[in-house]
Amino acid sequence: MKKQLLFIIILTAFVSSYAQQRHRTASGESYDIFLSVKPIGGLAQGDFEKNYTYVYGVNLAFEYQLEESKLGLGFELGYLYGVPQTFKLPFIQSKKNWGAHQLPFTLTANYYFLNERIKPFVGIGLGVIWGRYDYSLSSEESIDEYYLRDFEGQSGWRFGFIPKVGLMISMDHRNGFGIEFSMPYYIPAGRLENQYGINMALNYTFIID
Repeated sequence: MKKQLLFIIILTAFVSSYAQQRHRTASGESYDIFLSVKPIGGLAQGDFEKNYTYVYGVNLAFEYQLEESKLGLGFELGYLYGVPQTFKLPFIQSKKNWGAHQLPFTLTANYYFLNERIKPFVGIGLGVIWGRYDYSLSSEESIDEYYLRDFEGQSGWRFGFIPKVGLMISMDHRNGFGIEFSMPYYIPAGRLENQYGINMALNYTFIID
């Protein structure tokens, strides 16, 4: 996982550098570039809630915001941690699942209703997520074996989509802050169960206009 995190950092630095160089060579273009940091927290739902309570982490986002069409196109990548559930049988000490480590990558499209200082928007994301999960509490069979095993898990990739709504406020021509709410859903793949949740993200955005 260290190699994957290093790849994310290098890719983000490369894209940010390229975006700034390109913007300087085409300063007359009617678009802005948003570079955002988004701390995220959310509640686990569906099958995911059997083994995890909530998630938290951070995403890094890159976006072209086209001023005339009010459309933003970009991508996000980051890290999420799933906080594990605990389980207890009568007269036996409780046990806790292993935490879930996740690396999402998402292509995004946002529509901004206003092209002013205050920018409400709706958006959709399509992407993949890699994760390592403990499914000890997924079924009665796995619960029966739970106390005899340290880990009943699986790792791998899944596809998903992320509808969202949010608000961005430009403090000046360089800095913006905002909030967004999303409901990510990732489809099952083999032993990897479905995952969806209700997430909230705060964000700081550096604007290259």
